[in-house]
Amino acid sequence: MNAGPVRLRASVEECLWPLVETFLGSHDVAGLAVAVVREGEVVSRGFGVRDVGTRASVTPETMFHLASVSKPFVATAIVSLATAQDAGEPVLDLDAPIVAWVPEFRLADGRAGEVTARGLLSHSSGLPDVSDYGWHDPQLGDDALSEFARSLSGRRLQAELGSAFSYSSAGFELLGLLLSRATGPTFENAVRQHVLTPLGMPNSTFLRGQVPAHLAASPHVGVPLTVPEGAYPYTRRHAPSSTLHSNLVEMCRWMEAHLEPAEVTAGGSDGQSARLDPGLRDLMWRPAVPVGDPPWEEQAALGWFVGSYRGHRTLGHSGANPGFGSRLVLVPERRTGVVVLANSNTVPTSNIAAAALDVALADPARSVTSGVTPEELGEGVAAMRALLPPVVGPVAETLARSGPDAAAATFHRLAATEPAEFDLDDGRFIGAVCGAIELHRTSLVWPLLRVWTTVRPDSSAAWTMTGWAHQVDGHLDLARNLLRRALDLDPENDDAALIMSNLPSA
Repeated sequence: MNAGPVRLRASVEECLWPLVETFLGSHDVAGLAVAVVREGEVVSRGFGVRDVGTRASVTPETMFHLASVSKPFVATAIVSLATAQDAGEPVLDLDAPIVAWVPEFRLADGRAGEVTARGLLSHSSGLPDVSDYGWHDPQLGDDALSEFARSLSGRRLQAELGSAFSYSSAGFELLGLLLSRATGPTFENAVRQHVLTPLGMPNSTFLRGQVPAHLAASPHVGVPLTVPEGAYPYTRRHAPSSTLHSNLVEMCRWMEAHLEPAEVTAGGSDGQSARLDPGLRDLMWRPAVPVGDPPWEEQAALGWFVGSYRGHRTLGHSGANPGFGSRLVLVPERRTGVVVLANSNTVPTSNIAAAALDVALADPARSVTSGVTPEELGEGVAAMRALLPPVVGPVAETLARSGPDAAAATFHRLAATEPAEFDLDDGRFIGAVCGAIELHRTSLVWPLLRVWTTVRPDSSAAWTMTGWAHQVDGHLDLARNLLRRALDLDPENDDAALIMSNLPSA
């Protein structure tokens, strides 16, 4: 064995895995899976459990719901059909109106004919985003995507084609329908045929029913973490944007397919090719529109986000749906990539990815043998070590054990601790409650919502989440009043504004 893989494994085991283990022991986490790829070598590991009830361990073979990390796979299938293959003609034209393939797509402003695949791939079509995924009412028929396209008839474009970035999962549902029309018979079969099978990913699937139960990670919502009975973020209506299921083993093949040079065939254990045409990669990675969200999302490309980290260009995507989170980052010039998968919304996947990249991009010999402290490896490692556990955890535990008054007292006591021992940021509270609300399992978080608005009455986020829960429960007047309060506290609260916009007029 050459020195390269030894150094990578030694660096990861010495500098990264202890960070993840410490995080797991001090935060509200069910399970997560992390892999690092560098120059064709792979180090991966599962942490925690697939399900807090069964206590089954996460392994590199555990299948996670990847949420929006699904999008680069759909983009790869679309762009491959728009690229001449074997001296033949391309099947698709990225700049042609998609209505030629998707005639049921109409818009209220009559501008559906302006929407192209290129605009949808780069989130610059002007098409609005999805506001309610309907996880509580899954559509499972082969016509789910067609019905979704019809449902957009009341929408209008928000901008001119290519003029501005506006994230839209709805655009990827249309791309999935376009893919099925161009190749048949279904979207899921099309992406398997054109992407998953050629890249040696036989177990990865957009169909939840194909995930073996003994490998599946369960979604966890609320705090303490709970697997919501009878609820899961799956519907074929939003399969292209959100429902890929995969594991570390096959996600590493996916990363290698993008990172290996053209003259190298990076195969999995089954010997299948895991290499993408370099021209296809270059086309997909070419920036199309500014985004302005460093470090990972400075520009949008075709199905990818372009960013920069430690002076290197990055390609990546993140995902978050109820009970799951994911982050994928590639550093092509260093043939390096990381992937982080989690089965709760309480895992800061971007922080873990940054720490993993710090370890992977550092000089291996220096990091392992020269006594370099973890903080010296980079800002990502330092930030990971500095992460405080969220205060919402002990507050929720006290709530369950001793009731709301004791929970409020716990919050105030911990909030006054100097130096700070817990993270008081509203973002950690949102992560604790949003999944249950989106799955229409509000009963799991109502006690915590009531405590949080009591202890944080000036928190726009607290009133937003509470207003959303009332909206889900059908209490529209109360929801409207609380969302107005959230916007009074923070006029820039986009989440509150979006929920409010979806309420019927009073």
